[in-house]
Formats: sequence, C-alpha cells, structure tokens
Amino acid sequence: MWDARQAQEPVDEIPAIATTYRTARAELCQQCPDGYTGQFAADIDRMLLYLLRFLDLRLNETQKFGGDARKYLRQLKKDEDKPLEKELGRDLRDFLRGQGLRVDLEVSNVGAGRVDIAWRPHDELIALELKRDWKTPTWDAYANAFLDQAISYQVNGPPVNFLVVLDLTDKPKGLAAVPACVHVRTVPGPAGDPRSRTVIMLRIQGNKRDPYGL
Repeated sequence: MWDARQAQEPVDEIPAIATTYRTARAELCQQCPDGYTGQFAADIDRMLLYLLRFLDLRLNETQKFGGDARKYLRQLKKDEDKPLEKELGRDLRDFLRGQGLRVDLEVSNVGAGRVDIAWRPHDELIALELKRDWKTPTWDAYANAFLDQAISYQVNGPPVNFLVVLDLTDKPKGLAAVPACVHVRTVPGPAGDPRSRTVIMLRIQGNKRDPYGL
C-alpha cells in the first residue's frame, strides 16, 4: 500500500515533468539494474529532476527574457556564430547551484580528461557532458557523435551519467515537448570492459522561434 501511495504522489507539479521523470527512472531500472542502486540512484534521481525542471523552464521562456545569460537560446540569424557549450554550462551551473547543488565547471582528472559539469554529493562523482548540435536532432545521431566521450567519464564509478545537448537546429514548426527531449541509452563498455554504460540524454532546445513567427 505504501508503494502504491508513493506512485500516486506527484514528484513535480508540472505533469509533463513528473511523467517524464518516472519514465526515465523505469528505463534506468531496466537498463542498468546493477549500477543504478542505493544512494547513487537517489543522487541520479535528484539530478534528473532538476535537469527536467531546467529543460522545461528554458523551453517555455520567452525570447530575451533571460538577458545576456540566456542569449544562447535565441533564434539565430543566417551565418551568425553559433552559441557555445560553455554558455549553456554557465547557465546550467548557476541553476543547479540555485537548487542547492555544489556543482563545478570544467573539472580535470576525470576519466583521463576534463568533464564539463561535475557533482559529488556523496562518494560517487556524477558527470554531465555538454555538447551542441546544429545538424541532426535525433538520439541515434547524438549517440554516434557524443556517447563515446560521455561514457569515458565512468571509468571509476557506477556506469551512469548525463549528456546534455544544446539543439541549435532550425525549428520551423515549433518546439518539441519535454517528454521528447529525454532519452536513456545503454551501450557496451569500451576497451573490452564487460560492464555496460548508461547515459541519460537531454536535449535543450535553442535557436527558438517566437510562436507568432511560425
């Protein structure tokens, strides 16, 4: 009865966030039953929920509402320089710190490289790799282009982390809803590692058009 009651309670007042959160958690339980457990799973859940709220806020925000800090979401002009991952990174870092998470940018000595956003709430490091794309906004394209780097930060901890992609493609018909912007993907481990690796992918939609211009 207690489990049933918990399942009915909303994790967020916005139904799309609550539904997407539960769907992603179910996928994690199915795809990564050994790595997604205990305190680490609770920390992943917390980060996932905050990222969904960030995604929803930036999805709904009116053009220029956020000032210079969120210019990276603007509709791009022809041949205009494209926003950089670091612009998304600063915005996301500030948002997460505002939620009480002590995250850091550009942390070195992780998986033989440098991770874009790192958070260590307890024993295990949770890594967020940030990328941008202006060609093909599909999960397969993201996996082919970015997953090898994203999973490389899992060498000494549980095999779950995040990939956040800034989608700069043209959107002549409008924006995708929150559930279409989250995907869980598990791939074989590299270099003969028998342990599979799981990545939670999120798509932050930039190059946004005002609805009146559609």
